[in-house]
Amino acid sequence: MLVARSDAQRLRAGRLSLAVALVLVAIGVLRFVTDTLHEMNPNYWQAFVGTPLRYVIRAPSDGSLSGRLNAQYFKLLAVPSGMALIWLWARFDSGTWEDKREAWADATPRLIWIGSFLAGFTLIELEKQFHMLGMSTLLVEGERSGLNHVVHLISAGLAWWLADQLQFEPLRQAEIDLDRELDALEVVLPGPARDSPT
Repeated sequence: MLVARSDAQRLRAGRLSLAVALVLVAIGVLRFVTDTLHEMNPNYWQAFVGTPLRYVIRAPSDGSLSGRLNAQYFKLLAVPSGMALIWLWARFDSGTWEDKREAWADATPRLIWIGSFLAGFTLIELEKQFHMLGMSTLLVEGERSGLNHVVHLISAGLAWWLADQLQFEPLRQAEIDLDRELDALEVVLPGPARDSPT
């Protein structure tokens, strides 16, 4: 049963969803860039020693908890970051809020996206282990190849959960007011499905 929410609740949900998605995408981009840097120069990370950034970029573990989390378990955010990017694309695509919610609720596209990200990340991990493709992708100190696959599977589960949490809601009161005006017009002048700006 769908419970009606106040304008403030809708705005809060929309803003929080957008903030979470943007943070995850920023993390994903940072890790992708630093993975690429690591392939070109495995010692690039030494320029960041002594800074908090050292524990966000791809770098070997220094034996600390933060170092171990970074080297092995940062991958928990891999598939959620990919799904956050897909959500942002859907969020700012054309269509009504209701259309977007219905499309996002469809399990099949979500499974395809999550499966695609998982397959891509698995291929990268296999390349680190076996160097099948001749790339210079290497494991860092503190990273265990077998555990990488387990972490990515958990990451896929987190991405599925995240997809249920991200909501298609307005960011400004003016958007809600416009939706109401269009709804009122549709009652008076029934016609083709409206396309609410987002």
